[in-house]
Amino acid sequence: MPDRYVKRVLDGEREAFRHIIREYGDGAYYLALSILKEEHASKDVVQTAFVNAYTNLKTFRGKSTFKTWIHRIVVNEAYQQLRKQNRTHEVGEYELELIPDEENSHQLKAEKDHLKHYIQESFRCMKPDESLALQLFYLEEHTLMEISKIAGWSESKVKVTLHRARKTMKNLLEQRFNLKPEELYL
Repeated sequence: MPDRYVKRVLDGEREAFRHIIREYGDGAYYLALSILKEEHASKDVVQTAFVNAYTNLKTFRGKSTFKTWIHRIVVNEAYQQLRKQNRTHEVGEYELELIPDEENSHQLKAEKDHLKHYIQESFRCMKPDESLALQLFYLEEHTLMEISKIAGWSESKVKVTLHRARKTMKNLLEQRFNLKPEELYL
């Protein structure tokens, strides 16, 4: 689908870019948020990234998917913003849909909401690289190769970062929030 819109934009139909923004806007926001940990800065980064993508759309060669290309632009912008702000960890609002609602059980839903809260808090406490890796792999469902292209890391760094991120998440959930391993699998 996005290739059709890319072609239409390149053919001069500027309005077709709205479809691209609708398709990738939320994912781009959550990627930026996983790095920056701050809602407003993440929105600014996404806006800048989409402007840059629009301006440089003619450079998209199709060697990777369009999703990978736009995510790479967002990640670059987010890290650039992080360097500008010269900060490592600031807590921001993180809205994350990791666990689907199950309407048939109010107690199960309450338990999942409780766990989702702790997962959100864990994301806030993690290093930007680690939360980015988890976001790209588990929520955006990118392959290791795609994450490598998006983040500008080697595949081995992606694997190591994912391993560390999983370990960090587990430790945060167990030690900081006193959750037992069996409580993590609802």
